[in-house]
Amino acid sequence: MLSAVLGVMAVFLFLLVIWLISYYSMKRKRKAYIHEKFGKIPKIREWNDAVRNYYDVVNDGTGLDDITWNDLSMNDVFQRAAQCDTSPGEEILYWRLRRNRMSPEEQRIFEERVRTWADNEKEREKIEELLCDIGKSDSSYYLPAYLDGIESYVFGHQWVYRVLQILLAASLVFIPFYPVDWSLMPFVGMCAVNLGLYFRINMKHDLELSLIGTAVSLLGNAKQMAARKEIRDLFPELQDALSGLKGVIRGEKILRIKREGARTGDALGTCLDYLLGITLMQITTYNKVMKRLMNNVENYLTVYRCIGELDAAISTASFRKSLPWCCIPEYTDEKRLEMTEVYHPLIKEPVANDFAVEKSCLITGSNASGKSTFIKAAAVNAVLAQAINTCAAKRFVMPPAEVITSMAVRDDLMAGESYFIREIRYLKRILDSITEERVTICAIDEILRGTNTGERIRASRAILEYLRDKNCIALVATHDKELTELLGSDYLNYHFSEEIGEDDIAFSYKIMEGPATSQNAVKLLEFAGFPEEIIEAAQE
Repeated sequence: MLSAVLGVMAVFLFLLVIWLISYYSMKRKRKAYIHEKFGKIPKIREWNDAVRNYYDVVNDGTGLDDITWNDLSMNDVFQRAAQCDTSPGEEILYWRLRRNRMSPEEQRIFEERVRTWADNEKEREKIEELLCDIGKSDSSYYLPAYLDGIESYVFGHQWVYRVLQILLAASLVFIPFYPVDWSLMPFVGMCAVNLGLYFRINMKHDLELSLIGTAVSLLGNAKQMAARKEIRDLFPELQDALSGLKGVIRGEKILRIKREGARTGDALGTCLDYLLGITLMQITTYNKVMKRLMNNVENYLTVYRCIGELDAAISTASFRKSLPWCCIPEYTDEKRLEMTEVYHPLIKEPVANDFAVEKSCLITGSNASGKSTFIKAAAVNAVLAQAINTCAAKRFVMPPAEVITSMAVRDDLMAGESYFIREIRYLKRILDSITEERVTICAIDEILRGTNTGERIRASRAILEYLRDKNCIALVATHDKELTELLGSDYLNYHFSEEIGEDDIAFSYKIMEGPATSQNAVKLLEFAGFPEEIIEAAQE
């Protein structure tokens, strides 16, 4: 009977050794991945809406609204900038982009962090190994919401698990005293009962167990990071927050076993999870950790923010290196925008433009000439400037500003709203957002295109004259040349143009002063192969 017990222990140790070999093999591959990815353009993944969870918990109603976020394709901009190793990093980066503001002190601290990791490859890669150990499991994105209502996640009937642990230990200790015929039966029976109970709890509370495993793993890695001088200097609040969470960290080794098995998909890791499940150690440790965590939520959120900010700073350093060129924004108290060789960060081979305005402007041009892309580039860079202190330009000067848009308007059949109704709602919210305290940069594409020409010109003129006297810089792309004449003294005029050949149209995508003088709609119909009678009628 002793040999049977030793056999069980030998199997357990064998599985543990195999799991450790698999784990450290994964870590070697991770080192190579960390070294290769820095400064590279991230692969576009399927959008994961869970990255907004931290923002949803702390959102105070300021920053980019959903319409502006969608108009500027900020999901794509986020993915272009995100080289994060952790879910906290992605959530903090998303929050930064949505928040769209930093105080001068925040800018200084953030820039110091970004430059530290950009200039110190060896130390950065060591930190990234610890960040990768935290990782981006599906459940980890829900930690902020989980902590927000942590009281409801504690398991009840803890005494039952304690009694079953005692009975399991007793059935093992008293094996030599049982009759030979059924010497292992009490032990095997208790193993079956405990495993069945663990399996049931695991099925019912898989998310909670995964979340707490991720939560304590984050603390364990944060503790290792806080021991490094660079981290202590850049995040002085981290050590204080961790000191209040010592009791939580003690449960790390037990609770992270389930998480590692689930994250790697390793069958041996899963087996080890269930072997440990027989002892119910994960359940009782979970309850202990949860009760300690309930009294230290603020400390935990501080650690969470520090890890996220660290990861976001490294990601920003990588984003900067991956761009053709970039700059740190300059801020002014004046109401003006000045950009040198600015471009849209999502365009692989961009055409850069210089642009300087001290008041609102109209941007005209023919179809596909680049006016919509340009005002998007200006607005996106204003967001990146205030979120991660980075602009896709050689120089970018702006006042601290709110950014709001009306661009990708669509009708809403479910809400019973036509295109024009939606458009005027979008424009009205721009008017309502303008304040005297902070400049508003508003980008408007094809103002009031949803109605007839006469009313469009009259209403557009009235709206733009209203904006003229407000604390805003409006970048308005339009086909309506009449507006350039009616508002010529109040708005600056810029345009994009093209060269029309016999068989094609060549666009320069360079912005120029003055209103547009060319049109290309009929030529585009001709190049697209429309019937000759349509082309002739259009020309007449």
